[in-house]
Amino acid sequence: MAATASDQVSRLRWGAGCSLVTAAVAMVLWGPVEARAAFSLGMVAMVLQLIAAWRTGTAGIDEMRVYGVGVVLRFIGVLLLGVMVSLDPRRFPPLPSALGYLGTLLPLLYRETRRTR
Repeated sequence: MAATASDQVSRLRWGAGCSLVTAAVAMVLWGPVEARAAFSLGMVAMVLQLIAAWRTGTAGIDEMRVYGVGVVLRFIGVLLLGVMVSLDPRRFPPLPSALGYLGTLLPLLYRETRRTR
């Protein structure tokens, strides 16, 4: 299933919305630094999802390679999360950062799997 421009815009809107929601939750629970971390990692998740969807639209790629590309990109996101939390835990506290990443990635991933059925 090729990723059209309207599909990518829809993913962008969903990703930005999920990132804002996770940032708002982090702001209420912890504060502004944590909200910024949640929003930042939500944006990382959204960009990785956009790249995965764009890669899926490439002609001639079989389903297992598409799945593999998606898994690798999402694993890169987890590694980025770990690196950011390890290198600068003040700016990227672990729990709010994970909330931002997973709170954006999981709804986008669920939405993507629902669309391919």
